[in-house]
Amino acid sequence: MSVHIDPYATDDEPSHVTPETEFDDERKAQVKTRLEEVLDPCSCMSDHPISIVDLGLVESIETHGRDVEITLLLTSQRCTYFLDIDDEICERVESLSGVDTCVVHQDTSGKIWTNDRMADAEREKRRARFHERMEAAGIVPYAERSD
Repeated sequence: MSVHIDPYATDDEPSHVTPETEFDDERKAQVKTRLEEVLDPCSCMSDHPISIVDLGLVESIETHGRDVEITLLLTSQRCTYFLDIDDEICERVESLSGVDTCVVHQDTSGKIWTNDRMADAEREKRRARFHERMEAAGIVPYAERSD
């Protein structure tokens, strides 16, 4: 199994769009704002909605004149909600003045989504919910068990 590593990414500079990503291009900044409004369908079903930006799904935002291309790295290559996410993104982005079309692509480079792509605050909330559920169920994490 080969793993794609971005040779230009550093620990300080993610290779994807994060809540902290700033664009010099005003249109890209507007697109990012609209993407922050798009919620991940699976997180909504678990009653803890998270935007696709906070989840780390937005790989890139590109503009070509009045056209926008967005690439997503999904949590699963078999995501059954991709078409729904695609529709919502296009609807929101195409409503911006100065945008004629929006096309959404799924990253198929072989990269794998991991939770380190999530916004720090969202990852911490997720971890806290996990520990609350473990405690409520009376389960001690395996690493903390003693003989």
